[in-house]
Amino acid sequence: MRFTGDLVDISSTGLLLRCHQDIELGTIGRMAIPVGHETSRIVAVAKRRLPGVGVAFEFSHMTPHDRELLRRLILRLASTPEP
Repeated sequence: MRFTGDLVDISSTGLLLRCHQDIELGTIGRMAIPVGHETSRIVAVAKRRLPGVGVAFEFSHMTPHDRELLRRLILRLASTPEP
């Protein structure tokens, strides 16, 4: 299954994604998250559905390099003021 969505929230353990497809809990997805000029590639599992918000995914596998990219993204998002 291929799906795309809008990032609602992200942490070091997972993310919340707003998407239009019906994703069953337990679905394993390979995610590509742009971080600057690179892309973090992460395997995640759909864990929870939040009605009207999206689907929560838990990260299950990533390389050390992808974990570092994710850490940089989280730090950048934390330091960016909300509009």
